[in-house]
Amino acid sequence: MIDAAFSRQRHREDLAARARRRRFLVPLIAAFLLTGAGLSLVWGFGGTAALAPSSTVAPRGAVSNEILETAKGLQVTQQQAVDQLQIVQDQLVAQKAETKKLSEQIAAVTEKLEALQESVASMPPPSTHALTPAAKSH
Repeated sequence: MIDAAFSRQRHREDLAARARRRRFLVPLIAAFLLTGAGLSLVWGFGGTAALAPSSTVAPRGAVSNEILETAKGLQVTQQQAVDQLQIVQDQLVAQKAETKKLSEQIAAVTEKLEALQESVASMPPPSTHALTPAAKSH
């Protein structure tokens, strides 16, 4: 009985070990294949660009001119960005001034409204006796 249980457990462990080996073996083979394919592509195209000197080397003067033109272009772009930023800052200052002006106007209207509400609240209620004789004369 113990022997049969031990045998079943041993069989399960053997199956698990085989499955682990298969899971390890498949990625290993795939890695070798991909590495071999990559190396054959590099070798087939004549090696890397770092090892093979380029046949289309530009003269130093042309490279310097390209760098100067690029720098000038960047300088123009930077100046345009600075100009646009200045415009946005000016607009922001104008908006802040307009907001302050509107805020002051709202505060003045609010004060007038509160004063009007206080004056209406302090008025005596209308008398009902004064309206009754006028209604009878009609």
